[in-house]
Amino acid sequence: MVDIEYDDGDVSTGTRHRRLAAALLMLTLFSGAVAGCAQHTTPGPQSDGTPVVDSESAQQRIVEVVDDATERLGGDWRVRSGPDYAEACELRNGDRGAEWTFFVTRAQIGDVAADVAKVEARWREQGMSVDRWGTKTEPTVVGRGGDRTDSISFSVAPDLYVIQSVSLCFPGDADEL
Repeated sequence: MVDIEYDDGDVSTGTRHRRLAAALLMLTLFSGAVAGCAQHTTPGPQSDGTPVVDSESAQQRIVEVVDDATERLGGDWRVRSGPDYAEACELRNGDRGAEWTFFVTRAQIGDVAADVAKVEARWREQGMSVDRWGTKTEPTVVGRGGDRTDSISFSVAPDLYVIQSVSLCFPGDADEL
């Protein structure tokens, strides 16, 4: 598991505020995109009634997927939210469920084209479908499906990398978690 930390170094307060504002904007945009495009395909209970994924395993899987992406991209990452924040979702069988979200940022960008290629290739290896939108210098790449997470995104903003993931939907009430 990657040790996600953050070191501002000599970054000015104004620069930190601009980066935070950009991160929050990316979170807002991504959350809206995920809400509109999410495919909650987690199966309901197996034939024996056992859930396919429970709260703890869903949380562990989302951490593993985000850690895998941050390790591939390198650098110092800061947790902005999660992986202990739950939202409501619907299980395939129509029952109410919950899902974890996890949001991290890195306050520097690298070779954007190479980094996008890395995450796209890895997510395809993990059985995800991959979509890309945005511009060449500020793209957003979203991976969906596979057996580890509902979705994960990698977005680029000025001087900022953002990764956000939504876990598989599991039985439970998000308001009670």
